[in-house]
Amino acid sequence: MTTNAELQALREQYVPLGAANMSTHFADRAENGEIFDIEGRRFIDFAGGIGVLNVGHRHPKVVAAVEAQMQKLMHTCFHVMPYEPYIRLAKKLCELTPGTMAKKAFLVNTGAEAVENAIKIARAATKRSAVIAFNGGFHGRTMMGMALTGKVVPYKVGFGPFPGGVYHVPYPNEYHKISVQDSLTALHNVLKNDIE
Repeated sequence: MTTNAELQALREQYVPLGAANMSTHFADRAENGEIFDIEGRRFIDFAGGIGVLNVGHRHPKVVAAVEAQMQKLMHTCFHVMPYEPYIRLAKKLCELTPGTMAKKAFLVNTGAEAVENAIKIARAATKRSAVIAFNGGFHGRTMMGMALTGKVVPYKVGFGPFPGGVYHVPYPNEYHKISVQDSLTALHNVLKNDIE
């Protein structure tokens, strides 16, 4: 049997520190809200893939849909040859999005890619280049994602300079004694002093 310690040693030898880990337990299998490491220890999964598994691990409907799709087609790259499920999902997302305006959906692989495209869309729509982000937020490991991220250590240290036009204001957080008014005042000051 492979142990967590053996895999950790391999991880340290072959995987860069930039792919940081919260745990030294290695996942083997999961069901609903539980995850089991390779040594059989059971954990309650409070992270859910950082919020992307909102129906839990291996939900029967999700597994059935994946299996059915794999029997037909695994991947073509939508940009090379489009396929119906992409169009159907885009349509569903547009229908679920509030508002009566015309809508379109663009599906991407990662949160950082979604953030980068949101910035491009916002800049094109507003004809403005400045972006305001909150202190403490994490937006990905791309250069724009890191510029938007409001925390230097461990994400940004040693990687600058970053794309310009990004400004940070404090996020309201009672635990850190930052009120909503503090955040609004900081936002007002950025708009008054730094951004045209």
